[in-house]
Amino acid sequence: MSEKTPFYITTPIYYPSAKLHIGHAYCTTVADTIARYKRLAGFDVFFLTGSDEHGQKIQQAAEKEGITPIQYVDRIVASFQELWRLLGISYDDFIRTTQPRHHELVQDIFQRIYDQGDIYKGAYTGLYCTPCESYWTKLQLDENGCCPDCHRPVQEVSEEAYFFRMSKYADRLLAYINEHPDFIQPVSRRNEMIAFIEQGLEDLCVSRTSFDWGIPVPFDPKHVVYVWFDALTNYLTPIGYLHDKEMFHKYWPADVHLVGKEIVRFHTIIWGCMLMALGLDLPKKVYGHGWLIVNGAKMSKSVGNVVDPVALIEEFGADA
Repeated sequence: MSEKTPFYITTPIYYPSAKLHIGHAYCTTVADTIARYKRLAGFDVFFLTGSDEHGQKIQQAAEKEGITPIQYVDRIVASFQELWRLLGISYDDFIRTTQPRHHELVQDIFQRIYDQGDIYKGAYTGLYCTPCESYWTKLQLDENGCCPDCHRPVQEVSEEAYFFRMSKYADRLLAYINEHPDFIQPVSRRNEMIAFIEQGLEDLCVSRTSFDWGIPVPFDPKHVVYVWFDALTNYLTPIGYLHDKEMFHKYWPADVHLVGKEIVRFHTIIWGCMLMALGLDLPKKVYGHGWLIVNGAKMSKSVGNVVDPVALIEEFGADA
């Protein structure tokens, strides 16, 4: 019997927000449906999901409750895993960014990119959205001077930081997107990313010193690795990058990253440049799906329009 064709599918790893809603279940259910279909069709499927557990907003939420960040995320991650159990999600691995295996890989990758001269020390002064863990320029803000993604106020921050030479890879990434029309789907998301790169890519701030809930920079431990640099590396950790050559070559590049439309930029531009810096292939496809909305608005705990998936499962069953 011939060897099965590998198929690697991922969801984003979810930020442990205190309130689950059906938006969390949507992407994971779609990924599970694809994974199950591919298994039935004879593919050797590796289906990854998980949780993104570092960053300033988690440290702040834990401090507000008077507990440690790891106590905070342990409790909420357990609720995610229970939801996936109720939904029968057939993942092959659940990655937590607080796991030692991930911690070690992030530091290895940061060191490698630094050693080749693509990370350098500087100082960051600019605008930062803590809820989105995103850096913005004044030109990118919305009409109210707020984050263009979540429309909440941004803060001016100033701190010593390390930067990733993302600008070095801008032309190469743009050429890749133009030469591989299936890489970013649907077309509307692809066009958004092309426009974003064409307006000019700045180098990316990839460390913070104003809080300590994160993975320390290996050669300068007063810095913690920027949460997105840490989180995006999750797609390499479970398939053995730098540790299990056979497994890694079997599953990489990923066949599809399924992500929400608001994080396509991170998964195609930042991740694309990181992979190019590492000399790795880009994923075959990043699919940016839309949102489940209530009365025309994205579900959000702060807005108060959250629909509880557990209540729906109890009422209608997981299949419905």
